[in-house]
Amino acid sequence: MKTRILALLVVAALPLMAFDCISDEFTIAINLDPIVGTYNINQGSNPNYGGTATIKIDTLYDVDKYELTGAGLYDIRVSTSGPNLGNCSGSVTVNGILLFSYNGTWTQFNTPQSLLTSRLITRNQAGINTLINAVVNGTAITFVGAGSVTTTPVPAGCSVKVSAYIQAYGHLR
Repeated sequence: MKTRILALLVVAALPLMAFDCISDEFTIAINLDPIVGTYNINQGSNPNYGGTATIKIDTLYDVDKYELTGAGLYDIRVSTSGPNLGNCSGSVTVNGILLFSYNGTWTQFNTPQSLLTSRLITRNQAGINTLINAVVNGTAITFVGAGSVTTTPVPAGCSVKVSAYIQAYGHLR
């Protein structure tokens, strides 16, 4: 009997107690589309390549449905497309800050190389912070890629692709 009365008192008191862990807004994970920059290598004898890719944050998720409150980078991948061009090295900046550099053989990058598992990619924390801040603040992201290959002439259709994967979190609007 005492147990039942105690249980009833606890149940009756629950709505009257204030819990910090209960909130009207729940933080939810928001999967953003990958941020992608593809850098075509010009056909011919020039071994250098580069280019700019600008991505608007509001194209990566439903801005009418979610309000971002934070984000984190969970991977960067670099891949090549086309026949073997020898060594492939370069770097990518985000909004003017070095994000990462890469160096390896073209054929190694034919299989996408991941920042998480590959020693061919070297990250720069300041660039990662810049990328995350741009995502959370909703500012455009500009990737500038530059690099070179060692085998020329370069045939048509060769490119280097960079993909950044971001996990954001926030609230429903």
